[in-house]
Amino acid sequence: MEKHSYIDGIPGTELLVDVKGVSTDEHAGNSEIILIPQPTECSGDPLRWPKRKKYYQLFLVALYACAFSFGENTLGAAWTTVSEETGVSLTNMNGGSALNYLLLGFVNIFWIPAAMKIGRRPVFILTTVFCLCAGVWLGEFTGVAQWMLAQVLNGFGTSAYQAVIQLAVFDMFFVHERGTMIAVYLFGQQLGSVIGLISGGSIADGPGWRWSQYIVAMIDGAVLLLLIFTFEETMLPRFLFNRNASGLSSEADDDGLAESEEKTKIISEVREEGSTVDTMISRFPRRSYIQMLKPWVYYPEDRTTYWQYFRRPFFLFFFPNVVISGFIFAFGCTAGIVSFNTISEILTDAPYDMSTTGAGLVCFGAFVGNIIGYLTGTLSDYVVIYFSRRNNGIKEPEFRLYTLALSFCYAAFGYMMYGWGAQEQGSWALVAVGLGAMIAHQVSACGIATSYAMESFRGIAGELVVVLAMCSSCINFAISYSVQPFINRTGYGWAFFFFGMCVLGSMAMAIPTIIWGKSWRQKCAPRYYKFVAENCN
Repeated sequence: MEKHSYIDGIPGTELLVDVKGVSTDEHAGNSEIILIPQPTECSGDPLRWPKRKKYYQLFLVALYACAFSFGENTLGAAWTTVSEETGVSLTNMNGGSALNYLLLGFVNIFWIPAAMKIGRRPVFILTTVFCLCAGVWLGEFTGVAQWMLAQVLNGFGTSAYQAVIQLAVFDMFFVHERGTMIAVYLFGQQLGSVIGLISGGSIADGPGWRWSQYIVAMIDGAVLLLLIFTFEETMLPRFLFNRNASGLSSEADDDGLAESEEKTKIISEVREEGSTVDTMISRFPRRSYIQMLKPWVYYPEDRTTYWQYFRRPFFLFFFPNVVISGFIFAFGCTAGIVSFNTISEILTDAPYDMSTTGAGLVCFGAFVGNIIGYLTGTLSDYVVIYFSRRNNGIKEPEFRLYTLALSFCYAAFGYMMYGWGAQEQGSWALVAVGLGAMIAHQVSACGIATSYAMESFRGIAGELVVVLAMCSSCINFAISYSVQPFINRTGYGWAFFFFGMCVLGSMAMAIPTIIWGKSWRQKCAPRYYKFVAENCN
């Protein structure tokens, strides 16, 4: 378990801004900002990497997300055309899409343990291979059975961009940077959606929609080569570098959870193995290029087994801060799903009667929303620093949730304008602006929810992202599967009014979290410290 400097033993409550200039911890340059987590002295520590290297690695994972999201959305503008040519009804098309969304979260209960045991790199590479194969299959499929099976394969591949990317981002960047960096990844993901919707329409009108899937496979092939030859593993066994070199945190000591014969045994074992801080530093130098190409890593000091990592996320459903983050994240993803499943149907029918190319071009509104969402996610970092400075330098994770006020406005405006604009057959511009506002909400809310969960309970990032992804899968499977029957029954206006209310309700849960979130974290502290101490057992 990594070293935490929690105040009063409350997870997430930490000194972030050294307003009194008394902290001996390492700072960000000459600023008052304390680096959380504290980097080790290892030259191979991803937190110590040069900025240009970190940004390139971030670019690669954002490109990975962009490619996968592109693949998921290239058929969006041609949805009705694909349905007509393959004989798969719109309901079954949406059903296959819903199945894909269900797998996006649940498959991570396999990928995350793998990423925690053998590294992020092999998971990125293997999932890219899956998506490449799915792209070829989706370019060849005919009939309902093949559509569903291809979506299953695609779901196994694309699932990792819902969770494993966040691990890599948190490996490389500090707390005061993470809102921005998560926003960069989400920007890349949504950029892929926008490009997919725009170009997919043009491709469908040109060489045909099947070629869009062959292009997806080619792009995935290029990403695969970049990952194999230029992506460096970001995982480091940070829990070995505690100041007390015992493998257990001071908070566990304070709570009396480690005062036992077991603690003494662990300390003795660590010392016998020579796992002192100096020894650890020498064991993790900067990798050579040849060493970087190794397909996986393994750290025997991590005594948590694969099956322990597999079951651990389910324990976090008893942590209210995590569950609320999961709901905000899940309904944040709703915008892309409901728009993907409806944009073609809205714009290619009367009164718009657009070509698939025209329907795709309307999605430029989503690009603008993507930029707004990215800027809002970046703003959340400054909000945290601002409120921490006013709080004598002490950071509470709930500070970040204030930025959701902007996300709330985006969602309220976007869902109403998109749904009722289509229902009342208003100008296509209303639909485009509504789409942009919905995407602005998605990018900002998902980034804020992810960062909040991670900051509330550090050291268990893998388990946390699984919970977020699973919440997203359950909710968005239901939404994707029901969106078409709902619209058929009530029309676009009332359907999107309902979806919008669900989204706004999820963000309203931030209000009690701001009020009582700290007390919830305090009550969860004993279980949390016991939970993370498994790494030493």
